[in-house]
Amino acid sequence: MKMILNNNYSYRPDEERLSRIEKIWGVRLPEEIRILLMEDNGGVPEKRNFPCGKRTRMIVRFLCIKEKGTDEDYAWYDINVVLTQLEERIISDPDLVGYEIIPIAELFAGDYLCLDYRESDTPTVCVWLHEESEEWNPVTEKVADSFSEFMDMLSE
Repeated sequence: MKMILNNNYSYRPDEERLSRIEKIWGVRLPEEIRILLMEDNGGVPEKRNFPCGKRTRMIVRFLCIKEKGTDEDYAWYDINVVLTQLEERIISDPDLVGYEIIPIAELFAGDYLCLDYRESDTPTVCVWLHEESEEWNPVTEKVADSFSEFMDMLSE
């Protein structure tokens, strides 16, 4: 399902680039995320709203994987840049190699939609709460058991 309404970023990572990034992060991305990155590489989705707890949340845009040295306008939406910004607040173990929580979309009001690998190699989808998270203590709220389940929750 084509879901991106607006993305002016031209770079698309290939299979090899995604595999290198997954190795660095220490995870295997769900196939739906891999396809989203290779076909659209982030952008503003057509359907942006989803239920989370007692609230409805809104995606500002899906994050991208930026090509090194290009498109500085999109640097703030690069997954690696966001991981660097949030580092101590998105991981719970300072000795961890790789990541257990990977941001995939910026949400309205500063939170992030993430893949959560803390319990399994098959990630759940959660919201990382920026106001509640502290150094080495990420606070999340589960949204869906899988990315495909999450996609079915999206509405306009």
